[in-house]
Order: sequence, then C-alpha cells, then structure tokens
Amino acid sequence: MIQGQRSMPVLSVKNVEKSASFFTEGLGFSLAGCWKDDDGTASFAIVVMDKITVGLTRGEGSKSGGPWIAYFYVADIDAYAAQITGNGVKLQREVMDRFYGCRDLDIEDLDGNFLCFGQDLSPGDDGPGL
Repeated sequence: MIQGQRSMPVLSVKNVEKSASFFTEGLGFSLAGCWKDDDGTASFAIVVMDKITVGLTRGEGSKSGGPWIAYFYVADIDAYAAQITGNGVKLQREVMDRFYGCRDLDIEDLDGNFLCFGQDLSPGDDGPGL
C-alpha cells in the first residue's frame, strides 16, 4: 500500500495574512484556508498551487539554515518566471540551468525565506526530482 500522498512545508512568517497575499497575488497560489485566534489575528494559513501545498504559521520569520527553505517543482519554469515577475515579484536569482539537472530560480518571501522554483529537465518515472 502506498502511503505517501503529498507534503506541506510549513514556513514561519511574521504576518500570516500578508504572507498569504504574497503567495496568492505574487506567486500564483490560491488560499485553501486561514485560521484565526480568538482576537481575529491569523495564526495559520494553507496556500496551494496545483499539487504544491504550503503552510504559513505565525512566528518569527525565516529559520532557514541553508540556501533554501523549500524547493517547488513546476512544469515550465520560464513561463512561471514571467508570471511572477509580471506580478511584481523580484527574482533573487534569474532562471538558469543547474548542474543537478534542473532549470530554476530563487525568490525571497516577505520574511526572508529563500524559496526555489524549478523545472526538472529530465524527470524520472516517479516524477520531478526523482
């Protein structure tokens, strides 16, 4: 029996509503849900884009210990780059082919989380990155 269905990285953000807006308005995600504390302050949200799911939890912001906190695979990185830059998102690294077989770009979210979006140039039978 196959158990794994999908994963959801959870990013620490200072303002859940502002971060959810960045993901939806800037990066092309949709808001799947937002949970608020008794005082009405958003404490957690889930955003989705096709099969990519990201959790946004209220905290201190970036906890990244490396270059990226998450890597997201997309079907056409050049089209995605045009979409997000058209939405006003600044690329931290332009689209480029990488030694590990992907063509990708980097962005920084509102809280300093470095995110990479990439296209696997020769995906295996199990999907991109595998």
